[in-house]
Amino acid sequence: MKLNVDLSALHRAVAPLGNVVTDFSIKSLSEEWIDIGDHLKSGMILGKDIQLDDIDGSQGILNYNGHQIMLYIPDQGSFINQVIADGKQKSAKRVHVAECKKIIEMRERGRFNDRYDVISRMDGFFPVFGFEYHSQQNIKGEAELAVCRYCLALLNYKNYPKLSGENKEKLVNNFSYAAFFESYSSYFKSLPKSTVVLQSGSYTSDWPAISSKLRNELNYTCEQCGVNLTKHKKLLHTHHINGNKADNSRRNLRALCADCHKKQPHHGHLHVSNEDTLKINECRREQHKFDVFNYDNIVKYTDSALEGLVLKCQTSALPGPELGIVISDGGEFISMDLCWPRRKVAVLVNMATSHVLRKHGWNVFSAFDALSNFPEFQAKIR
Repeated sequence: MKLNVDLSALHRAVAPLGNVVTDFSIKSLSEEWIDIGDHLKSGMILGKDIQLDDIDGSQGILNYNGHQIMLYIPDQGSFINQVIADGKQKSAKRVHVAECKKIIEMRERGRFNDRYDVISRMDGFFPVFGFEYHSQQNIKGEAELAVCRYCLALLNYKNYPKLSGENKEKLVNNFSYAAFFESYSSYFKSLPKSTVVLQSGSYTSDWPAISSKLRNELNYTCEQCGVNLTKHKKLLHTHHINGNKADNSRRNLRALCADCHKKQPHHGHLHVSNEDTLKINECRREQHKFDVFNYDNIVKYTDSALEGLVLKCQTSALPGPELGIVISDGGEFISMDLCWPRRKVAVLVNMATSHVLRKHGWNVFSAFDALSNFPEFQAKIR
């Protein structure tokens, strides 16, 4: 069957990325991937659709078949009515976003399968059920469930363990699952569909020319961090400040590198790969945008997936890591997300090149390993 698809809106949407190949054909390589993504929105039951061994928590955050996921228990028992009315009360079961000690305990006790559902729904509501004692009825519904506090502590999310009791409550009550997934998106090839805000048809027909003209006039320089991307033009975007894609007045336009663009308000859905973040930081370093490696700059410019570790280092008064450092190995260039060069300690989001760094005498950690074994990690740096 031949499909005729109008991709004009897509062409306009990708125009901020610079020179993009638009002469291509679309071929489905995996119907299973599409089906899995759709099922994950509504929930899949461990022990039926998914086996326990399929869930990977080695990076802290939970991963199934390349999808970032959450685990929760839909059976809320006799508290079902109260949970549907207010899923954040203490009697409600929590949602797990990481391989926390509760998940590990449930694995070890053999109480994992047939209790948990796997889901990637982003709006904070979860399908639940239970048995109401007084009416003797089985009840189903949706509840706005709270995130597990052990998970937040494990990942040091927003410096959770160091917050006051009041601020911990505020973080849990205001927790956004979409924002959480966006923070850790560099571990994955894409964000879940439900977090992506499509702007199809909202750009004006002359948008590609307007965007190209502005970026060219600014010599492909980010107006926020000052990095020049002449050699990597696709990494410089054009941002609409007020969010109105039809307002192309100069006062509403700003040329931003992909990293700065993603970190604008309401732009977390803009997926920027770890590879692109590393490339931008390499350029920033070469151009002396990191003259001072204080923690404000590090938090501002590092990959958001590493924020928990950076904040932990800061509160532990460790020397600040450096960004954008590259080493050469036989003509291959290896980038590090965070590193302490004098101590030869590196932290990577993508551990595929860790063996190369270790060959050169580096101690290499993933962010999760560094957080989980922080005393050991800290000793390597001090």
